Amino acid sequence: MLLPKKINPDNLKDTLVEIRYVQGIPPELMLGFASTILVPLPLGYQYLPVPNQNINIALNNNQQIAFGVGNNSGGFFIKDDVRIQFVANQIVFNCLADKYVGWEKYFQIISDVIINLFDKEVIKDFNRISIRYISEFKNIDIYQGIKGTIDISNAGLKLDNSILRLADESGNLKTYVTLTNKAKRRSLSPQGQKIIEASFIDINVYENFNPLSNLDILMKRLNQIHTKQKEVFFGLNK
Repeated sequence: MLLPKKINPDNLKDTLVEIRYVQGIPPELMLGFASTILVPLPLGYQYLPVPNQNINIALNNNQQIAFGVGNNSGGFFIKDDVRIQFVANQIVFNCLADKYVGWEKYFQIISDVIINLFDKEVIKDFNRISIRYISEFKNIDIYQGIKGTIDISNAGLKLDNSILRLADESGNLKTYVTLTNKAKRRSLSPQGQKIIEASFIDINVYENFNPLSNLDILMKRLNQIHTKQKEVFFGLNK
């Protein structure tokens, strides 16, 4: 299939790339070591910690005591509209909403970070890659925009405000597609909060594999999974 390099308008709402790894250092040191690698130049990321949350408990005398609750996410590294987070033996890359940088730049950002973490032996090897892209289409019936037909009218049901999940679990590569039709959500605007109607195509492709320490093979697999995601998206749409 001949795949376009870019579509206009760009309906991407969220773009997540997750790479699961085996750590080369104790888990409690991961964030500190990552900071020493990602923050200085040439990478030059900004670290934004997630503040502790407080739980307020009221006493009988109308006083309150605030208890700090730590946040396990540990914060984010941000640069060029890309956010990086370390969560439970995986590194998660996320382009900020409505600011997708394009796959070539996104891939280079991911590659640079992974190479630096691997070269410093913070990461020992890798065992899973996942790509999840979510596209939003406002005021569109998603079932009218995809190939094939879905008809449940004989059952007395409607497809408005519905969710349909499709899966391909053949082989080592797993693909899941979630179609959300005419969902209503709140949106903030200069005029205030309003309700909009939108449909979503959510494509998640991932592969588990035996521990891998060859970065060339890892990056090749990442590109293959991205290509699979594009094939599913454009193969699904009319």
